[in-house]
Amino acid sequence: MSAQLGDILDRCIPLVLAEWALRAHTGELEALGESERPGDLDAVLRAMAAALRPLSDGSGTVVDDFIETAAAHGARRRTQGVDESCLFADYDLLGSALPLALRACPDAGTLSPEELIALEGGLTTAILAGLRGFHRGEFERRGSWHETLARVSEASEIGVRRI
Repeated sequence: MSAQLGDILDRCIPLVLAEWALRAHTGELEALGESERPGDLDAVLRAMAAALRPLSDGSGTVVDDFIETAAAHGARRRTQGVDESCLFADYDLLGSALPLALRACPDAGTLSPEELIALEGGLTTAILAGLRGFHRGEFERRGSWHETLARVSEASEIGVRRI
């Protein structure tokens, strides 16, 4: 995989969010105000870009930050009063917006199949963490929040780091 995928995504986030916004006018997303509609997706994409870069010190801190950021987006959606299906809409729309935006992004070049799979793995990790974050209160009441995030981290190794 290209070591530049994280950098490409980072540079193209405004285009990705613009493509997302063009599609985010249905269902519960439409009910959210224009400023609240994207939630924390900008931060999720920035954290995903960092997680797609090669690790310099071998630690999983960057991936853990990505998971925490995606979980925070899920928790924010809950406080916005939307159903968890809104998270599925977020990431479904991102899955459509990403390839279009990256094709339109200057200097993005052509992504390899491995890079496309890594992006899909990142989105899968984000939705999994986002759903956990949406239900964080239940996990905390059971005392299993940290174990829950650890399971997301283990699952993300396939999508974000192993490609």
